Amino acid sequence: MITAACDPAPFTTSSNDKWTVSALYTYPIKSCQPTSLSSSLVSETGLLYDRLWMLTDAKSGRFVTQRQEPQLALIKVSIDTKSSTLELSAPSMSTTLQLPLHPQPGVDLGEQYKVRVWYDDVYGRCCGEAAQAWLTTFVGKPIRLLYKDSAETRLVSRYLPDDETCHLPPQSGFADVFPFHIIADTSLDHVNQHVPLPLTHHHFRPNIVLSATNSDAPPYDEETWKRIEFDSPEDKTWSMFVTSRTPRCTMPNVDLNTGTMRTDGEPIKSLRKFRCTDPGKPTYVCFGMQATPQHAGQVIRLGQAVTVRERGFHSLTQPL
Repeated sequence: MITAACDPAPFTTSSNDKWTVSALYTYPIKSCQPTSLSSSLVSETGLLYDRLWMLTDAKSGRFVTQRQEPQLALIKVSIDTKSSTLELSAPSMSTTLQLPLHPQPGVDLGEQYKVRVWYDDVYGRCCGEAAQAWLTTFVGKPIRLLYKDSAETRLVSRYLPDDETCHLPPQSGFADVFPFHIIADTSLDHVNQHVPLPLTHHHFRPNIVLSATNSDAPPYDEETWKRIEFDSPEDKTWSMFVTSRTPRCTMPNVDLNTGTMRTDGEPIKSLRKFRCTDPGKPTYVCFGMQATPQHAGQVIRLGQAVTVRERGFHSLTQPL
């Protein structure tokens, strides 16, 4: 079993500390398809538009993801900044659904609803009858689409970096926890050597994918990171704090081509053999790292150089 290094050590920069942003993904609607980006402003809640919309069960009020409705993996989400619209399409739907990219309360948005997202109460506003009808038809049961209420702040309360160095209190929209999820290509390559089916970035739904500039960089090196620094030619360099491992649910088991849950339990079944690596939650399958930015307003882009500045120990001692 490969495990992350646990003991902090005096830090010196080495060749393994140099990485590059190789992919950026935003997920406007939680649990639907990602939109690939070449660059994005870093907002208080992550990449632009990331998980600002979410489906809920219109009867129970609970949030809906691919765990319950794997066919959500087939909903394509397109961002058109020129027309300021978000367009949804799906193979079984004869029409598309267009939504305002910047919906306004009282105009595009209706009643406020409180939804429990894991351990947090999050507030959203209804996106209207047209969205409800389109999604209800696709999913096959009554669905309500919510937009994160901008008047309500959802602060993250667990695994927080030092207030003196992280100037932006961690917060998120409808993401599970932190505003950013990072994976490393070296780790995905290693995973693919030990699972029976090829996995892509999309099985793990990262916002940021990093590629090592050193071909000898070890897999799961990111599990020792505490702070990484992004080079920025037009601004000062800026940091992101790596806060915890990401426990995996069953969503990687969704066949992204058919929108169905695999019946053989893969790849989680295989991952359980070598990715239960967190000392605080040794039964959790983990892959990827949660992260939060030092501040907002800067730009992240493909090809951006990233340097590991601090390393340390991670342990899931609280619910994530």
